[in-house]
Amino acid sequence: MSLYGTMRTGVSGMNAQANRLGTVGDNIANSSTIGYKKASTQFSSMILPSSNGSYNSGGVDTVVRYSINDQGSFSYTTSSTDLAINGEGFFIVEGADGADYLTRAGNFEVQDDGTLKNAAGYKLMGYPYSSTEDPTIVINGFQGLSEINVSAGGLQATPSKQGSLSGNLPTNEAVGYTKSSSVVAYDSQGNSRLLNLTYTKTADNTWTLDVQYNGVSVTGQAVTASTTSAVSGNLNNTAATGTTYTTKSIAYGSDGAAHTLSYNYTKTAAGWNLDVLDGTTSVGTSALTFDGAGNLTSSSSLTTTANGTLGALTVDLSGLKEGSSVTSVSGSTNGNGSGYELSFGGSGKLTSPTSITTTAQSIGGATLSGLTIDLTGLSQLGSAYSAEGDIDGKGASAVDKVEISKDGIVSILYKNGQSIPSYRIAMANVQSPNNLTPLAGNVYTQSNDSGVIVMGYAGTSGYGQILSGALENSNVDIGEELTSMIEAQRNYTANSKVFQTGSELLETLVNLKR
Repeated sequence: MSLYGTMRTGVSGMNAQANRLGTVGDNIANSSTIGYKKASTQFSSMILPSSNGSYNSGGVDTVVRYSINDQGSFSYTTSSTDLAINGEGFFIVEGADGADYLTRAGNFEVQDDGTLKNAAGYKLMGYPYSSTEDPTIVINGFQGLSEINVSAGGLQATPSKQGSLSGNLPTNEAVGYTKSSSVVAYDSQGNSRLLNLTYTKTADNTWTLDVQYNGVSVTGQAVTASTTSAVSGNLNNTAATGTTYTTKSIAYGSDGAAHTLSYNYTKTAAGWNLDVLDGTTSVGTSALTFDGAGNLTSSSSLTTTANGTLGALTVDLSGLKEGSSVTSVSGSTNGNGSGYELSFGGSGKLTSPTSITTTAQSIGGATLSGLTIDLTGLSQLGSAYSAEGDIDGKGASAVDKVEISKDGIVSILYKNGQSIPSYRIAMANVQSPNNLTPLAGNVYTQSNDSGVIVMGYAGTSGYGQILSGALENSNVDIGEELTSMIEAQRNYTANSKVFQTGSELLETLVNLKR
């Protein structure tokens, strides 16, 4: 064994321990770095061929290894964009150079341009979200990825398309009873539009529903003005003079407005007087006389006068009789208004229609879409009027915050309470994570020994789940690192003694010449 070989071996040992101290120093310096994976120095011997008479000293070689697949502990935060992976996989981030990298550092913050960047300045990447199917990913590459931007949509508005109505229409109210309620819908620009709903009782078990915006019906129903009316039934001939019986019906004006007609029958000494009123306005009268058999002997028709949009009506009186039984009279008219006719069964349940559709309206450059409104929640029972309604859609609203689910779906929550899934975070992995190439900024790239990058989603195919409001801590153990530092220091000193001894022996050899 040569003295020079002894000195070289000592230097090799000192260099190896210096490398070990370097990794220990990095580990300690990054013990608080989110997602940092510790490095360790591994040693291997270097042996040179030796002869029977002498020994050739070799030395020691070092290799730095990274514990990338060793998961760190979690710490929890109040920020929904702080992300950690519980299990295998890496976030995909984009650097300032436009290249894509892998990282476990999920301390992302929303930037003024809406992107999510971690502390090292890398942007989080993903795929646009689809509610019908998972985005198609390139299994072994980063093609198709886009930066996740939580404010790209700015103000968000969702126009109304459908809704539902429920409640009770009081069955004991008289024909002509009207009650109104309102619901809010949203047009294509997020403006709120108030729709007025008017229920009018037109007959037993029959109502009309008119939907109006700004006083104009939007049901799309064609209006047919009433032109005829018919009354029928029995008038009690034993009633005292001056007794009045009233029945009602609904007639429709040329504008589709409902007019409540009252038919007032008043007993006289000679028979009966019929007075037809539109509201409180009398529009026609007729003296009714009957023979001994109760048949009508006076005129069998009456023509009313027009009143506003309600035109003159020809009232058919031929259905009237007079007898000793209880008075029971009814009236009806032709025509229809702009509302839908609602029919109820004997149990008070709606029989038809089960839904209605309004017509689309162009309002101030925006469009209020035609709405499909479900009516199955309506009833007609002996209780007070009640009404409830729900129309979908949301008005214009700004972004409030971001929500991220465990499977990586990024939802943008607006201040009006609307939540819209917009992106799905992509994840990546390799066959040998510990052989990835580490770069500055706590990111990794594929190496020849790591295997190819395989893409996927959180919670599927072996990938871990994403924890929102959590961060993965460094996997560095300070106690272990300090122990390694002391060992490296002692070993470095011991190797320096080998070098020093070899130097002293060489000096003794040189001095033999003296």
